[in-house]
Amino acid sequence: MNRRPRARRMIAPCLLTAAWLTVAGSAFAATVADNADPQPPFRDWIEAMKTSERGPFSRVLWFCADGSELPPSAYACRDHGGGVQHGKWSSRTETLRRNGFKIANLLAGIDADASLQQDDFRDTLGQMLVEKFLVGVDDGWIMRQAMFYRGAVQDEDERAGAQALLQAMARQPQWLTTHFTALRTAARMLPHTADSATVQQVRQVSASLSERDGKFRPLRAKIHGAPDSGDAARVRDYAGQVTDPSLRAAYQQLAADIDQVYQAEPLQDLLRERADAYRLAPWLQQLLREAADRYAAADAAGRFRYSAQLMADLRESLPAIQSPRVRLQVLDLSLRTEQEHFRAATELRGQLSRLTRAQLFDLLRHAATASYGAGLLNQRLHREVQALWDAEATDSVALDSWLRQLNWLARAPAWGSQALRMHFQDAMNTLAQLEPAAQLFIQDQLRGSPLLFYADVMDLLMRDANRLMGVRHQLFDQEIGFGLTALNPGLARGVLRAESTAAGPFQSNGIYLLPETLAELPPVAGILTAGEGNPLSHIQLLARNLGIPNVVVDDALLPHFVARDGHNIVLAVSPLGMVELHQDSPQWDVYFPQSSATDKALISPDLNKLDLSLRQPLPLSRLRAEDSGRIVGPKAAKLGELRAHYPQAVARGVALPFGIFHQQVLLQAWAGDASGNTTVFDWMVDQYRQLEALSTDKTRQANRAEAFRAELYAIIVNTRLSPDLQQALETSLSEVFGNSDLPGLFIRSDTNVEDLPGFTGAGLNLTLPNVVGLQRLIADIPRVWASPFTARAFAWRQALMDRPEHVYTSVLLLESVPVDKSGVLVTRDIDSGATGVLSVAVNEGPGGAVDGQAAESLRLPMDGSPPVLLATATAPWRRELLPQGGIRSVPSSGSDQVLEADEMRQLIEFAKRLPETFPAITDAAGNAAPADVEFGFLDGSLRLFQIRPFLDSAQARGSAYLQEMDARLSSGRAADRPQRVRLTQRPQP
Repeated sequence: MNRRPRARRMIAPCLLTAAWLTVAGSAFAATVADNADPQPPFRDWIEAMKTSERGPFSRVLWFCADGSELPPSAYACRDHGGGVQHGKWSSRTETLRRNGFKIANLLAGIDADASLQQDDFRDTLGQMLVEKFLVGVDDGWIMRQAMFYRGAVQDEDERAGAQALLQAMARQPQWLTTHFTALRTAARMLPHTADSATVQQVRQVSASLSERDGKFRPLRAKIHGAPDSGDAARVRDYAGQVTDPSLRAAYQQLAADIDQVYQAEPLQDLLRERADAYRLAPWLQQLLREAADRYAAADAAGRFRYSAQLMADLRESLPAIQSPRVRLQVLDLSLRTEQEHFRAATELRGQLSRLTRAQLFDLLRHAATASYGAGLLNQRLHREVQALWDAEATDSVALDSWLRQLNWLARAPAWGSQALRMHFQDAMNTLAQLEPAAQLFIQDQLRGSPLLFYADVMDLLMRDANRLMGVRHQLFDQEIGFGLTALNPGLARGVLRAESTAAGPFQSNGIYLLPETLAELPPVAGILTAGEGNPLSHIQLLARNLGIPNVVVDDALLPHFVARDGHNIVLAVSPLGMVELHQDSPQWDVYFPQSSATDKALISPDLNKLDLSLRQPLPLSRLRAEDSGRIVGPKAAKLGELRAHYPQAVARGVALPFGIFHQQVLLQAWAGDASGNTTVFDWMVDQYRQLEALSTDKTRQANRAEAFRAELYAIIVNTRLSPDLQQALETSLSEVFGNSDLPGLFIRSDTNVEDLPGFTGAGLNLTLPNVVGLQRLIADIPRVWASPFTARAFAWRQALMDRPEHVYTSVLLLESVPVDKSGVLVTRDIDSGATGVLSVAVNEGPGGAVDGQAAESLRLPMDGSPPVLLATATAPWRRELLPQGGIRSVPSSGSDQVLEADEMRQLIEFAKRLPETFPAITDAAGNAAPADVEFGFLDGSLRLFQIRPFLDSAQARGSAYLQEMDARLSSGRAADRPQRVRLTQRPQP
């Protein structure tokens, strides 16, 4: 960041204050970060900074307005326009910062306006806040010793710089709307006012102390999971047993901080004071005074409601306030109100068992309102949530409807997580390469937010509703009602990998707990995600097709998984959405029989219809659906069919048939045979037969298979198109696109072993986006030919295929379309299986949603009923096509709505016409299957990019144990269950 030296009244050395300390989280170490280790010395440098007396600094200097850097002395910058004194970054710190690791951030003398203009400001801010978190959670982190380095950090200057930065942010409208979550988090974490204890500071300090003193961990867990005012006495009692004087003093300070949190100035007095002290508009003064009057007369439930509403009102008041200084003051008042909301929630937590369902439901409403005020729900989600309570009140509700409402409301913690991921995930991923604990940042923010109490209430209501319905989620040795959300059904046994993958690459027998679903995830046994992403991404479609279970895990449950890291477990997710996790044991063997050769092949291409004789490029307009697997792959064939029916919706294109790949690659002489009599295909067949002969020696077979795959990939990727083919390609492109400059083209791999009735293969092979120029196309086509033989694609496919030598790649050259938004739709509800409903995931820009982005997720009833919003788009970036070729990532708009009403109507009309215009889409048994369609919109007009069957796993549907799970659920839905839920009654234990 730019720093602007300024004059100051005096130079006062100070220690790094407790205001640097923020929130601590429950254990959940990095996973993705460990797979992308930075250059080896960087982590070593960080560890050295932790113990160095100067930390990330080399010395202390004066930084003057004229650019001078002077040694410490009284008034050193007096003749240089003024300045500030602080630590100078060491050479290692500067190297880390040049490599994107923005550590050792200082705000003294910052030029706030210039900093906000920098392209990477949002990343800088994110890393600054994650670093603040690390400083607290890791006993000072790289400042552990440097906080005692006299003059390195000047508290007065840091606070002034933070205030200048926050006011500069508050001046710009986007920080009050799309970036509000980041602004409010920064206001909480950057010290800019007088010290005061906060809930997050208490959590932070207790976590740091538990790392120093393992015996404190049970009490730390209590403070984090179920805090109350009695925690101060508990900490003091514990401190009395501690012999280390420095630890005892730290515990006593923690107890004092807890007291301060629970004994702060009454909110009503603060509101009246602020109404008079701030330069507020009359309407805002009136709002504060009325809130003070209501709050003063309220019990705990009333204070909970009024503080929640005040947080929402204060958020919505910000754009109408003209002064950035007053905006920041109101933001600080919102943070103070959140403290009161937390205190009221603490009192109510002990009363929950005595409340009726209706009263608990009302608490959810106000916790959601507070979450909106805290920036964890956007305006659209807040509006949707509040609409549930705007309907006419009733004493009872149908059980199915009640459970459906609760299941929808149970998404709120995930919405809060995604709101934070939008602003901080990139920063977390970056700093996690240096310090894995950085991945705790978002989780910790959530557990110090109104969503913590929301989750407590939700769990109570969900347990009750699930008991009535017969749903029982099992988490190892306990039954739970909330916190496990099924995405894909399946049954898996494997090794739980909950803390990190530092020991090596992903293993096929691993059940991985990930911060978010990875677009490039190799084949694994099971997937547990703390961030849902979207259920229609390529990796989710592939996992669903292959019966790989996937479950979204709420942050509150993560410690249960971390405690069993490395254990052998069983993950069971039923088609109806029940989830069980168990410690593995021999009793599960009956459900996991040994595989045999006859168990193979979801992938069995029809070689009888395969035609390799066609060796000329074809325009997309000549292709139809029946050409799939015959002369080209399903992308080109089915797009040709779609283009015939929807000519304005499908772009122009040219396909290179299987026969070209066969001629240019497989029929060429294999370089390993000096005689030239062996073709690449002959050699490949021989290699596969040799691998099959090694089936009893799995290790040797795996090593040989990888060596063979790598050699085959190298052969294909290094192929050069023959002159005749180059000429034929140029001619065909000219016929389709004219003789002027070629448009950008997407080069899409299109094989005979994808989109089959039993196997989707979604996202496995390469697409090169927006390639410009004939010579670039000619150079890149072999890369796409070779992509089915990358390690990842090979691993997903080979175990499922018979006759694996018969993989043929066609190529689709499809005109680039600079769509405003794009996504995926499935012509049924993927959760319930209901027809007449479209499942849609969509995001801004080309390629939206398919790569696992946090997308807008909707259910669109085809009868015209209102859409059901499941999640809003929170991806921080969108793709943009470049005129010179390629793509770049630019910041997304942050809008809380992607699809407009007319675009939804177009999708519904397309889905209604599809069965009448397109050949039947079927599964492996020949039964009708839903369509999975990739689409986009350009200037409000529908564009179509791919169509394939949407395939569930027959194995998952047929699993004996999963059927038993759903049978238990069905028995819970017997005639003796209640048909309606009395909301005036208390939930049953």
